[in-house]
Amino acid sequence: MPAQMCTAMMSVAMCGLPSPRSLEFSSMPAPECETNPAGKYDGPVDYTISAFEESCIKTEKNCYNRYHPAIPLARPETLAMEVPSGSVVDFRTRDLWDHPDPGLTQPWDGEDGAFAPIPDAALNFDKAYGDLAAVHIITGPVGIAGAMPGDKLAIEILDITPLAQGFTMSHTPLGFMNGVKPDGNSPEDFMAWVTWDYDATTMSWTSPSFPDVVVPYEPFLGSIGVLPSAETVALKLEHHATEVELYGNPQWAVNPELAVPAAVCGVNGTHATECLRTLAGGEYFGNTDTQRMGVGTTLLLECEVAGCGVGTGDVHGAQGDGEVSITAIEMAASVKMKLTLVKPGDAGYATPTPAMYGTTSIKRMSPGEFISFMGFPFKSSGTLPSQYVWAKDRIDTLALTFLTEVGGYTYGEAMVLASVTVDLRVAQLVDKPAVGMEAVIDLTVFKGAKYAAFKQAAAWAGVSDVGPLMG
Repeated sequence: MPAQMCTAMMSVAMCGLPSPRSLEFSSMPAPECETNPAGKYDGPVDYTISAFEESCIKTEKNCYNRYHPAIPLARPETLAMEVPSGSVVDFRTRDLWDHPDPGLTQPWDGEDGAFAPIPDAALNFDKAYGDLAAVHIITGPVGIAGAMPGDKLAIEILDITPLAQGFTMSHTPLGFMNGVKPDGNSPEDFMAWVTWDYDATTMSWTSPSFPDVVVPYEPFLGSIGVLPSAETVALKLEHHATEVELYGNPQWAVNPELAVPAAVCGVNGTHATECLRTLAGGEYFGNTDTQRMGVGTTLLLECEVAGCGVGTGDVHGAQGDGEVSITAIEMAASVKMKLTLVKPGDAGYATPTPAMYGTTSIKRMSPGEFISFMGFPFKSSGTLPSQYVWAKDRIDTLALTFLTEVGGYTYGEAMVLASVTVDLRVAQLVDKPAVGMEAVIDLTVFKGAKYAAFKQAAAWAGVSDVGPLMG
């Protein structure tokens, strides 16, 4: 049975994952264990900290959306200000926008008194843009007893479970493809908002917007990190100043509006001009949006403040490498993690940070059948853009053209599918500045007539018609 669709319920421990205290690179191969990405952790949970039930912006309960060392540690329901090293903590998160359920913003169907199956994109975007300063809502920060700056923290991801529907959006000014049009194939303005329903039996996502698409459940943490030091904050603010000099404005400028905690980061907060947005990461990690932060991975970070202060949010139910439309399958989730302090002299302390240890997740998430588009940094005469940007724009253009022309999707829908299922990969750097990048479309997510159309378009002369390797 292909690993991506494996339904065997296996705990993390059954895959031979090392204890965080023994985290170190070894010459011995990892065990051949294809863990179910949604495998349930059946062990004890020592502490629970939840920001799921109530608005973070309104209550500031167990949550924050800025980075600064003055942010106080949260108080889990167990009333412990700090948890002991080795504790398993259940972080219950909201989605990135402080909305516990994307269905709440679906338009009301007056005829039958129910929510419409396909949401109104304009209505959702009006709400989302109004709350953009709230991004990202992070549950925490949880302190680790005895943690001091210079210590390291091993964060072992044991389980990730959806708490509500997921959603994905695409819009003209968002993401890495803003301003890029595939030879007139895209309208000047596009917009799409898609909700996803999780099936625990098949461990997959489906959507009324895409009746011929089934996306495997491959959850991971889009944002996780520890509180930064004052020195790190000062360095990031210097980066902002450089961005102003080079581009006219920082990519994610300090903004006290809707900042949590307001007493520290808000308009009248003690550090209103210093609190970093969560959107640009650093040595403290933050918003990385890497698929590697899934169940079975152990993240090693260096503590920068007393107590370390770990938090997580922006949880994704599935995402292609690149997240080109600026969102994955966004969801609220229960995230169970083991937090283990690594002191100088402990095994694994010498490992440079940030570092991630995992086993088979990269192999498992590779498509069983694909079509790939290659991109090179073609550019207009007299310009000198980033060769990586232009190579990536080129492959996205080719992939989006394939999805729209063969699949019949709108450009906005194609952007959603690309963000959720298409992997962007660096093929080579050796030929700099003519770097090569790929956009890999997973054909196995398409079913029925839609799959047949894509397969026919991909199966040019010489390609054996052996059918999909999966599904």
